[in-house]
Amino acid sequence: MNTQLNLKELERKAFLTTYQDGLWDLLFGLIVICMSVSFYRPASGYSPLNIIMFSCSMVLANVLFWAGKMFITLPRMGQVKFGARRRKRVLTMIIVLSVVVLVQVALFSFQLAAWANPELSAKLNEFLPKSDAMGLLVVASIGALMVGPSMILVAYFIDFQRGYSIAIMMALAVFLMVYLNRPIYPIIIGILIALPGVVLLVRFLQKYPLRREEASHE
Repeated sequence: MNTQLNLKELERKAFLTTYQDGLWDLLFGLIVICMSVSFYRPASGYSPLNIIMFSCSMVLANVLFWAGKMFITLPRMGQVKFGARRRKRVLTMIIVLSVVVLVQVALFSFQLAAWANPELSAKLNEFLPKSDAMGLLVVASIGALMVGPSMILVAYFIDFQRGYSIAIMMALAVFLMVYLNRPIYPIIIGILIALPGVVLLVRFLQKYPLRREEASHE
């Protein structure tokens, strides 16, 4: 029994080591910064440029994340296979996250339809820029509630302890983006999320330097 518990604890420690590279923190920080572009409502109204910039920046953020995992983390940590229980938790997280993504895709599709249809776009521009404090408060709260709990679920299923505080900061960023319509605040929050990732990445590179033999094969 003790041996089984020790193995589970060793597996958990090995799993948590994968978060020492800080790449998840950097990814979520960049996502918040990217979202600030998408949610910004200029005085002239929404334009396709919002979503184009958001899509391109999100793709770039994910490419940088996976490139970091492949070329920085993997050569130093190697490929680790975890037990069935942890793989099941990751699978559950993927299913839950997929549902959240589907909802977001639906909202994204609505935005595209609005830009393609001038009448629908006019209605959208009438609804979102309203200065009514209560209306904006409701919309901002809905946005925050969509992001915060979904991020908490992700943090729980992948055992990412820092993810809980990141979830709160991301929810706050979405709330401020919608309610105040000032990108500077979510950008600052995104930087605050990413900064620990930079520190962790530097420490990771110092703690796990590539050996000369490994570096020569790069």
